[in-house]
Amino acid sequence: MPAPDKTDRKARAGGASAHTIRLQDRLSAWAQQHQLVAVETLMRLLTRPFGSIMTWLVIAISLTLPGAMWMTLDNLSQLSNRFQASGSMSVYLQPAVADKDAQQLLNQILGTSGVAGANYISADQALAEFRATSGLGEALDLLPENPLPGVIVVEPELSLPQAEVIALADSLRSERRIDSVELDTAWLDRLHALLALSERIVWVMGALLALGILLVVGNTIRLSIAARVDEIRVTKLVGATNAWVRRPFLYTGLWFGMIGGLVSWILLAVGWALVSGPVADLATLYGSEYRLLPLSAGAALVLLLGAMLLGWLGAWWSVVRHLHQIEP
Repeated sequence: MPAPDKTDRKARAGGASAHTIRLQDRLSAWAQQHQLVAVETLMRLLTRPFGSIMTWLVIAISLTLPGAMWMTLDNLSQLSNRFQASGSMSVYLQPAVADKDAQQLLNQILGTSGVAGANYISADQALAEFRATSGLGEALDLLPENPLPGVIVVEPELSLPQAEVIALADSLRSERRIDSVELDTAWLDRLHALLALSERIVWVMGALLALGILLVVGNTIRLSIAARVDEIRVTKLVGATNAWVRRPFLYTGLWFGMIGGLVSWILLAVGWALVSGPVADLATLYGSEYRLLPLSAGAALVLLLGAMLLGWLGAWWSVVRHLHQIEP
């Protein structure tokens, strides 16, 4: 077989180059077409400001309600994490334990894994505090001896799991110098159960409001299709495909979701700015440095992307239902 000459190689190289250029031109034309349609649909929405603003506000309010509840739950979770995950435990000593032995026991507890801190309150200190706060000083003077035991208040580490905290309390109960250990976790369990229930309610409300956004966007796109029936028929007569006709409506739904999501984020930011000051003042009155946290950047991005997806899905659902009914 004769070897291919230079002319054939140049022809094939020229054909491959032309094919590459044509592919690049097609991709460039496709991107320019989408950019043109996106800008055109946005301008069309801005030429009808009243109807567009009403739709944007409906979407924004529908997103703001679950967003505000989610931000509230996030702050409540942050607040609950500021407490010890298990709460403090009170270690009551045997009445015969001297202060020297109690100090040794305190150092032993401080060296235990999972203990963040511990404080010893002697029987005399406990009696003095009770005398000052109860107003029963004269009655206490009539007692033959101090009835209050020494107490060691133990603070477990914040990240310590609940099971390990219970195991720590059980190990302290086995110490012969310790009479009893009280660990009150019922209030924290109730708080976590309430937060879990509230989170489930937020998801249910979010799903219902997302369905509402789909219906609002779908109905708006349906009205827009009905207003442009003649235009759609003419474009189909000149050879436009369903994808070509469908594209502006999909971008309209995308714009509805994007701007509605931005408005919702602004409303949440304004709400946080209005509430954060009073919350900080209230926390200061209780001697706390707690500050209300705004919506995180990740949550804000999820909110915006979710709004865009809902707008696009609402438009797609409406276009699929009504566009095939319009034929030239």
